[in-house]
Amino acid sequence: MQGGIEFQAVTAGSAHACGVTPTGEAYCWGRNASGELGDGSTSPRSTPVRVRSGERFVAIAAGAVHTCAVTSDGEGWCWGRNTYGQLGNGGTSDSGEPVRVAGGHTFTSVRAFGSHTCGTTVSGEAFCWGYNSDGQLGDGTRTHRTRPVYVERPGG
Repeated sequence: MQGGIEFQAVTAGSAHACGVTPTGEAYCWGRNASGELGDGSTSPRSTPVRVRSGERFVAIAAGAVHTCAVTSDGEGWCWGRNTYGQLGNGGTSDSGEPVRVAGGHTFTSVRAFGSHTCGTTVSGEAFCWGYNSDGQLGDGTRTHRTRPVYVERPGG
């Protein structure tokens, strides 16, 4: 390492990237028009800035213009653009700082995509939230969801 930050995981969105250090700190860099860097601003950054949170993260995932992460306790946190509820906190307001994913689920992983997010729980269940025009949330509808919804098994 040449004086930089040591990461145990990294992820890349459309125009931003983020990483988690071995001690659980999250850093992001790049475009920041909707707060997807999580530092409380909308200023672009060409070097990593620490995500404004007291949480310790073990996993991180970048969507197009939002980011989500999982803590060591399995809590889901997201920040950035929230037009379709992709932050999972029950609303649609953007957030430049991490907000807790609603529902009280204990996640083992989370994946962020264009404008939706999915997570798996310790029991192996999958939940998704956000943009759903093509049924990508797996709940049998095409309704955008601002909170995690259970991914249905084939045939109900």
